[in-house]
Amino acid sequence: MENITIIIPINEYSEDLKNFLDLAIDSINNQKNKPSNVLAVGPSEVLKNYNLDSNIEKVFNENDTDYCSQINKAVDSVKTKYFSILAIDDQYNEKWFSNVEKYISYMPEYSVYAPIVNLIDKEGDIVGTINELGWAMSFVEGNNLGEINEKCLQAYYDFSVNGAVFRTDDFIEVGKLKPSIKLAFWYEYLLRATNQGMKIYVIPKNGYYHYI
Repeated sequence: MENITIIIPINEYSEDLKNFLDLAIDSINNQKNKPSNVLAVGPSEVLKNYNLDSNIEKVFNENDTDYCSQINKAVDSVKTKYFSILAIDDQYNEKWFSNVEKYISYMPEYSVYAPIVNLIDKEGDIVGTINELGWAMSFVEGNNLGEINEKCLQAYYDFSVNGAVFRTDDFIEVGKLKPSIKLAFWYEYLLRATNQGMKIYVIPKNGYYHYI
């Protein structure tokens, strides 16, 4: 998918994480529609321990290395219209960005395009999914199916933006993430975004594998 940057936040090193990162990057390289750019963000002393490909741009975040600050710092370096965040130990579905591109072409009005997230256990089995409630007719009564609005968020807080595609300008306009919020910072962001009129959509496709 052109015009999108992938952000990978990294704040520690271990051999296990190195192996996970290799798989995460493979899930980017295996996309049918590859992203324009990949950013790895973290302290320089940490990033130097990873053998990152030359096409992965490094963004150094030396002081505030909490997750929210890392994302905010990386977004400052994003030059594409959209971005997505990939956790070091997670993976994208190989068709995710192809699917997002199709939905953007038909429904360009959304600020966030979230996937159905598969939860994977240590044996590699799918043990659950997240975001499917966006397509439950009884849950979103009176709303557009697939759309998460303020009413939905007040009724149910456990939506996930793992692997989601964000419109960069809208993310900045909303005020980015709030590092002062240590728990449920994504939920707070979604509430703030919908309160400011931003629209969030769950694409009914498996797009992301979150390892638990």
